[in-house]
Amino acid sequence: MPMIKAGNFDLEYSDTGSGPAVILVHSSASGLRQWRRLTETLATRYRVIAVNLFGYGKTTPWPSTRALRAADQAGLVAAVAGLASGPVALVGHSLGGAVALEAAAQLSDRVRVLVAFEPILFGTLKEHRPGAAYDEVADLSRRFTVLARAGDWNAAGECFIDYWGASGTWAAMPEERRHNTMAMLSPVLHEWDMATTGSRTLADWRTISAPVHLIRAADTRAPTREIVQLLAKTYPNWRVHEVSSGGHMAPVTRPDLVNPLIAGVIE
Repeated sequence: MPMIKAGNFDLEYSDTGSGPAVILVHSSASGLRQWRRLTETLATRYRVIAVNLFGYGKTTPWPSTRALRAADQAGLVAAVAGLASGPVALVGHSLGGAVALEAAAQLSDRVRVLVAFEPILFGTLKEHRPGAAYDEVADLSRRFTVLARAGDWNAAGECFIDYWGASGTWAAMPEERRHNTMAMLSPVLHEWDMATTGSRTLADWRTISAPVHLIRAADTRAPTREIVQLLAKTYPNWRVHEVSSGGHMAPVTRPDLVNPLIAGVIE
């Protein structure tokens, strides 16, 4: 994978195809390889650049000198956007959706369209909705953090993956995949704070000038469903799309549903 400098940080990314640029931003406990099938779909018409956020692949881990913020992650996206000529399309899933929103706010007219699948703006949820949905994800955060800080990455992985997927998902994984996923769990400790307190307020997304398309799954978890509803109510000019199944992890588990929708929006 190629590398560039993003400020003081090393940034790993992939760069495939040619044409107008599309930048892909992955979810937590994942990495740029989650976009392999979408990249194959888009690369016949576009230059597809997928980034590894802090702590993934060979990208520098977040240094912990202060809390990670969405603006820090968006700085990585801005760095790869600088490789492209002309406006870019941004696509993000979950953590990547929140980062893509921040990047669109920063890059302004450098962005021609933004697609965000269930961005994890938990701070917005805490501030603007009844507490049940926020309490649900805050409980997940507490359980994961206790297990991770105790070094029980197997239990932390089961807690995290089974919540966002379905009960039994972790146990059903091949051993090699579980091992690879455990290696990508440590950045999640920083990402909880970013998702809760390190992003803009709901009103601040007005600075995004590009068309915004939100995608949700019909069978997703309550916290991310509520976040999409809040965004859609606040910004009625933003388009909302829904896929029939796959839950919060539909970009990974149901690319047959999600990828054609993303490709159609970008086109």
